[in-house]
Amino acid sequence: MKILIDLSNSPHVLFFRPIIKKLEEKGHTVDIIARDHAQTKQLLDLFGMEYALIGKHAGKSIYKKLWNAISRVLEIARYISKKKPDLCLSQQSPYIIWAAFLKGRKSIYLFDNDQAKQQNSLTFPLATKIICPEAVKVKGKKFIKYPGVKEAVYISSWKFNYEGLEKIKKIKKKKILIRTEITSAAYHEGKDLLNLVKKLSKSYQIIISPRTKKQREAYKEIKEIIILDSPPDGPSLIKSVNLVMGGGGTMNREAATLGVPVISLYSGKLLEVDKDLIRQGLMIHQNELEDQTIEKLLKRGKQINNLENIGKEAIKKIICEIEGAI
Repeated sequence: MKILIDLSNSPHVLFFRPIIKKLEEKGHTVDIIARDHAQTKQLLDLFGMEYALIGKHAGKSIYKKLWNAISRVLEIARYISKKKPDLCLSQQSPYIIWAAFLKGRKSIYLFDNDQAKQQNSLTFPLATKIICPEAVKVKGKKFIKYPGVKEAVYISSWKFNYEGLEKIKKIKKKKILIRTEITSAAYHEGKDLLNLVKKLSKSYQIIISPRTKKQREAYKEIKEIIILDSPPDGPSLIKSVNLVMGGGGTMNREAATLGVPVISLYSGKLLEVDKDLIRQGLMIHQNELEDQTIEKLLKRGKQINNLENIGKEAIKKIICEIEGAI
C-alpha cells in the first residue's frame, strides 16, 4: 500500500515516526510531505527522514491563514496526482484530508484537539476514517479510538539521549523546565510567564524552552536561568528535571507520560486528553500558580504509570486501522 503523510507541525514528526517505521517494516511504502513551521524541518532532518516541503505557517492573520490553506491544499492535491497514494494521513492537520477528498483518495484524520471545533467540523465529513484518543468525547461510525495520549505513542519506543544535557543533570538545585506560551497560535490568549520566571528563579534552577526569538530575547534579562536552544530531544530533557510547567500542551503530556510532575499553565480551554490526565492525577492545571503546589510536587517526585505500555497498544490499534482502510 502507498501511503502519503502530511507533517505540518513539530509534534507530528514525533507522533508518526514509530508508526511510519512499523508500516515500512510491514512492506508499505510511505511518502512524507512537510510544512516549514516550528521545528518540523529540523526534526525530520535530525531523524534522517526524507520529505517534500510544501508551504509554511501563515501567522495569526485570519486572511493570511485562509489564503495559505487554499494554496497549500491545491499544491498537495497536485502532489497527490503525481504520487497516486492509496491512503493519505495527517494528525490534527486538515490540508491533506481536504486535498485527498478533492482527488477522490481515501484518508485518515488523526486528532486529539477537540477544541479546534471549526477545523474539525470542516475536516470530519471529508475523511474516510477518524482516529482519536479514548478521552475525546465523539461518537459515530467513522470514529476509531486508541488508548492513552498521542505523546505516549512515540515515548513508548523512545531512545533517550542525554548528550548536551550533562550541565543540566549536574545541577544540584531543584530544576524546573518551563515551556513558554504559544504566541503564534490563533487560540492563544496572551498569558505572560516572564514575571513568574523572575520569581521562581530566586529559589529554583529555571530552564526555559522558548518558542520564538522574541521570547528568547525577553528572558535574557534574567541572568540566573538557562535558556535553551530548541532541544531536539524533549523527552530526555524532561527526564533530567524535577518539574515541568508548560503554557502549551505537548511537553506537558510528555511529562505526564514519563511520570514527571507537571503543571499546565495553558490559558485556553483544556483539551479532553488533558482533563483526563488531570483526573488521573498525572497533571495539575493552574492559571494562578500557588507556591505550595510547586513545593508539594517537587517533594512528591516522579510517579510510576502505565502510559508508555499503553502507547505500544495504541500503535498496534492505529496500524490495524490504517491497514484496514483500503
